[in-house]
Amino acid sequence: MKKKIILGILFSISISFKIRAQDFLQKLDKEFCICLSNKTNYTDETFKICSSEVMTKLQKDFESYHKSNGYENKDDFMKDFMVRLINNCNPFFMHMIDLKKMGMDKFRNDYKEITIDSLKNKFNETKLLVNYLEIANWYFAHNKTEEAEEVYKEILRNEPNQIEATYMLGLLNDELGKYQEAKILYDKVYKNTENIQFRLYSEMNLKRIK
Repeated sequence: MKKKIILGILFSISISFKIRAQDFLQKLDKEFCICLSNKTNYTDETFKICSSEVMTKLQKDFESYHKSNGYENKDDFMKDFMVRLINNCNPFFMHMIDLKKMGMDKFRNDYKEITIDSLKNKFNETKLLVNYLEIANWYFAHNKTEEAEEVYKEILRNEPNQIEATYMLGLLNDELGKYQEAKILYDKVYKNTENIQFRLYSEMNLKRIK
């Protein structure tokens, strides 16, 4: 009987901790989103300012949450936080879309002055996957979609868990309007990488093409 009572108490405490933790996360997301909504320009500095303001305001709550939930490091906490913001905070979601557009513009510009022959020669010398990926990226950047798709798929036949090739093939399918194929690839990236950039962009793209 005593054992059942003790287990019941422990279960109640566990549920109570989970409820308080969830309350804190919702409060954190809400306060951060309000801060962003009051800004007119979203930059890295904007997010640093909001982070500082919100964490100062919720410092005691955060310390209590951290003690009871035990995130091993700040990076893990921030990864989960930003994923939640993508889904629950429209200003952050729109900021991520803008970042993606700027990133793609830079991606295409970076390959503008590079010749495909130079990349092929480098790959022939090294036989490294990273150099083969550069060839696929060049095709993508120059809107040679069939060639890009072929190379990405060949890479993934040899290295099924190659995250960058998986993401880029998802992005290519996305741009071509093959949304179902893109969703499968984005989902695979999201579930199988610790890379915060790939994870955030995959989550953002999944939300955008739902």
